[in-house]
Amino acid sequence: MGTDTRKENSAEHPENPVSKLEARVAQLEEDVASLKRLAEPRGLNWLLFNHKKVKPGAREKVEDEDLFRYRDGLIRWLEAYWPWMENRLREVETAEQVGAILEAVSEEPDLRRDWQKRLLPNPKPLFDFLFHERFRKTLPMTTLKDALDGTLDDRKWRRAANQLPTRQIANAMAGVPDVSWRRSLDRCSAHPSAVHIALNMDLYYREVYGLPIRSKRDLTGLTSPLPKPIKPVANGSNGKIGS
Repeated sequence: MGTDTRKENSAEHPENPVSKLEARVAQLEEDVASLKRLAEPRGLNWLLFNHKKVKPGAREKVEDEDLFRYRDGLIRWLEAYWPWMENRLREVETAEQVGAILEAVSEEPDLRRDWQKRLLPNPKPLFDFLFHERFRKTLPMTTLKDALDGTLDDRKWRRAANQLPTRQIANAMAGVPDVSWRRSLDRCSAHPSAVHIALNMDLYYREVYGLPIRSKRDLTGLTSPLPKPIKPVANGSNGKIGS
């Protein structure tokens, strides 16, 4: 009899689907209430404040931090060898010759820094820039003196040093191959480098233009890097660049 009674109670009180539905409705109401709170001005302001702002326009392929780091690395590299490089770069006739000159002043492949690894496979943009009107071929004496003057305020010195050919090249080539040399030049020129002029380049320009060496400069024990021999590269006229 007890068993029959349990069956009857089970039949009279089956699992009610309405209770499940009520539970789901209650959850939906709670979710809707949460959304309403976010829709209030305070909630919208919080979302806007915490949302990462993105500047309009296309995203640059190379960020400023990396671009300026590449640029400063190129400056230190080029200025150490500039007395040897300047005339050779101005006399090239092909991009291959540019590549040969860069190779002569580069570290061994497994020791090269990232700015060397970026520029060496791309001599053509540098070749194009060297013969473009935006590359300053004559440096005004007043600008050169300001660049070599260690007493100027930082802002004026940076503007003058930014006109040095090594820095123009570094500005233009820092973004290659990610961006064109024109885009790289514009971005880097707007934020001149604070890298000090290499001693080699400083002494070279002072000798060429008859400028006195800065007083109280101790040159004892300082050394000058030497380039590797240039591998002959035939140009369009079957000529070769010298060593």
